[in-house]
Amino acid sequence: MLLTPPRVEVHWLRVGHCRHPEWVTLRGGRWQPVDFPAHCALIIHPSVGPILYDTGYADHFAAETRTLPNALYRWVTPVQLPAEQQLRSQLRARGVRMEDVARVLVSHLHADHVAGLRDLPKARFTALRADVVENIGRRGIGAVRRGFLPGLLPDDFDRRLDIADERNVVDLGRSWSPFTRGFDLLGDGSIIGVPLPGHSPAQLGLVMWNTDGQPVMLVADACWSTRALNENRLPSIIARPMMHNWSRYRTTLTDLHTLRRAQPDLQMLPSHCTEAHAAFHARRHEPTRE
Repeated sequence: MLLTPPRVEVHWLRVGHCRHPEWVTLRGGRWQPVDFPAHCALIIHPSVGPILYDTGYADHFAAETRTLPNALYRWVTPVQLPAEQQLRSQLRARGVRMEDVARVLVSHLHADHVAGLRDLPKARFTALRADVVENIGRRGIGAVRRGFLPGLLPDDFDRRLDIADERNVVDLGRSWSPFTRGFDLLGDGSIIGVPLPGHSPAQLGLVMWNTDGQPVMLVADACWSTRALNENRLPSIIARPMMHNWSRYRTTLTDLHTLRRAQPDLQMLPSHCTEAHAAFHARRHEPTRE
């Protein structure tokens, strides 16, 4: 691991949301519906340029879920995507065009994380092998049950895909235990990919250092809220069908909780947590653009 890895500029963007009763995703949570935002990260690398971690929702989601069986996805997770939260609008506000995005680091292939891939014509994609192998080729109800809508992927997805597992392995050090090793995704130590299996077959988390010198860890759907992370609190039993492997999900959540206790000041960002989004922007003294 580099002692002084290059710093990157991280923007945590809310790109649409759905609503569920809180208790579904947090055992003992409230019964009333709450927002579950779909976040993605815009990462400005000093030499590579604009990179995305996931894309959030996009209009393609509505198009892909008009008819059965994909419509089941829309019925279970009714989505809202206001114009000001569109990815294109948020990138433009930061001086970035969709054509400028060099790479998308895909946490996993669920629709709320990849719905905007078709809008990024110049980007290459990076994902963990197991997540790709377990999903590509699935169609119909079998794909929907996994949260995967194959029509959201660009037609040339496979030709633009790089496998994260093939990058060099780096040692993160004891302070990151239980996550002691990761993949050097760009070859310069700036963005380290960390497998977070359970919710999906592999799921790619990221470790990087923001321009303020502070580490940031993006944990995707390895947990759904800061409260679940802090309290090591599992979702409701009703959420089990949403998981690829419940036992591995539980282990990953426990490992994240252990890291949180060891590094209480580490910014850990679940992809669907309103509280984490607000805390991130407060720390950077930025408006949340909700």
